[in-house]
Amino acid sequence: MEISGKTAIVTGGAAGIGQATVSRLAGKGAARLIIVDVDEAGMAETAAHARAAGAIAETVRLDLSDLYAVETWFGSLSARGGCDILFNNAGIVSGAAQFPAAEVRGLRRMIDVNLSSLVIATQLAAQAMRARGGGVIVNTVSTVALGTGFSDALYATTKAGVMMFTRCCAPLKADWNVRVAGVLPGLTNTPILKKTGADGDYAPWMAPILAGNAMCQPEDIADAVVDLIEDDTLAGGDWVAVRRIDGRIERQWGHDTAV
Repeated sequence: MEISGKTAIVTGGAAGIGQATVSRLAGKGAARLIIVDVDEAGMAETAAHARAAGAIAETVRLDLSDLYAVETWFGSLSARGGCDILFNNAGIVSGAAQFPAAEVRGLRRMIDVNLSSLVIATQLAAQAMRARGGGVIVNTVSTVALGTGFSDALYATTKAGVMMFTRCCAPLKADWNVRVAGVLPGLTNTPILKKTGADGDYAPWMAPILAGNAMCQPEDIADAVVDLIEDDTLAGGDWVAVRRIDGRIERQWGHDTAV
């Protein structure tokens, strides 16, 4: 899809990968950027970057754990002009305490923010996109979805769910001209890392991960998101994992092979 002149929604747009992607989309000529998050100060900063690049930027405070609010807001997309691009980027980690010591309320919040709200947003955005001729949806997964385990059990579980959901959306390209893709960041230098532990610090189990892996920057992931949006030769359900290895960014592609 040609990004220039399009309307894009970015959830989790107040910092990190979301903020970097808003900047990339604005630089590509997106006409209107809608930034969705709960961090109003961060959203204002992101919007300022987008406006400096010439885009119209709006901020929407939306708690994705409130599924009724998610349904209401995304359900009104068509009435508010619709969108061409949706980047479902928002996500949270468990922090302390984790499963199985975590409170059930915290487990429910993780599932709703990382998975349930993404499914609802995708369904309602796809309906609105179909009505205007099509669109592209990119979901943030994680390279943990390709592994055999991860210390944050609920984070890994929800991201594996996003991966499967993305692949299951493959037929939407042929049926509705809505292409759903996935971006799988490896270890990336974003504020979420210091939310893995208590008191705004890295969790102890992060030490070997940090020692054994080089970090991507948010812009590295944003570049992959832009490539996913622009390449209409990709099949629905395709994904790309992004890692920094030996000082350079490497991409691993997964292509839909469903018959």
